[in-house]
Amino acid sequence: MIDLIINEQLVEVDIEVGSQEEVIRNLSGKLDKCGYVENGFAEAVLAREKQYPTGLPTKIPVALCHVEAEYVKQTAMAVATLKHPVEFHDMGNPENVLNVEIVFLLTILDPKKQVFYLRKMMDLFKDETLPGLKNAKTKQEVVSLLGEKFNKMEER
Repeated sequence: MIDLIINEQLVEVDIEVGSQEEVIRNLSGKLDKCGYVENGFAEAVLAREKQYPTGLPTKIPVALCHVEAEYVKQTAMAVATLKHPVEFHDMGNPENVLNVEIVFLLTILDPKKQVFYLRKMMDLFKDETLPGLKNAKTKQEVVSLLGEKFNKMEER
């Protein structure tokens, strides 16, 4: 079962940021404001990103940021579509730099479910979800699209 919280409070649409740190801090702040993460969450995500990059060379490049469960109070996902791409290193080939257009920040409470959620996210990236997200004009569109996709995954 997919018990991932995603709501309009956790979404940014077409935001202007200058760096991966800025977008990670922005999304971390949203998760913190909702009470879903512990103190030190943003710093932990940034430190992990340096050691284990999360950029993916999908049709529309994305970053799938996440961190250890010790910083998590609730399983959720924050999302930002970016007005201008920011650089993230490629997960599979860290020397490569990707110009990421959509950033996902996952908080996974149960460490045993991390692989499950990451696989579900990879499934999302295989269809037309990314162009739909990139073209979304409102937070509600993003939430609706992701909710619809996750519901379809549960049916399988």
